[in-house]
Amino acid sequence: MNGWQWFWTLVGFIIYIVVLIFLYFYKPFEDLFNLVLNGLSYENSILWAVVIVGIAGFCGYHWRAYQSHIVQQRSVESMVLTSLRGSTFIAILFSAGAALQAVQILCVYLLAPGYSLDEAFGKRLAAVVALVILTGVFCIIFWLLKVMRPVGRRGRAQEH
Repeated sequence: MNGWQWFWTLVGFIIYIVVLIFLYFYKPFEDLFNLVLNGLSYENSILWAVVIVGIAGFCGYHWRAYQSHIVQQRSVESMVLTSLRGSTFIAILFSAGAALQAVQILCVYLLAPGYSLDEAFGKRLAAVVALVILTGVFCIIFWLLKVMRPVGRRGRAQEH
């Protein structure tokens, strides 16, 4: 990194710290944070972990794709296709995480004393099956997007 990059990195870091300090003392944000933490329990911890990883991965993946395809290659087609692939992968992650959470809820229900194979069991089992099917559909879409290649730049093909 040269001097200006270090400078702007430092400025960004200081702004980030100031924003965090502001949010720490901002009452509506504090209420929201407490609401989220109070809503976090063993029953939905898998889904929360998947959501956090998915959002961070989504932002990181798209930033990297932007740097690669728009800044360096100047290819909007490649950026759109890469963005679709990344978004579909995050959809797979979310639906698989929801399916895993549904399996956990089903297992907790089955291990509870006095369970029976009733309507509640059927609903939980149907949720697991539906989420697994949804994950499979997203996997097929992701595979189709991986097979697709950008058309390329038509101007270069005509020049040669």
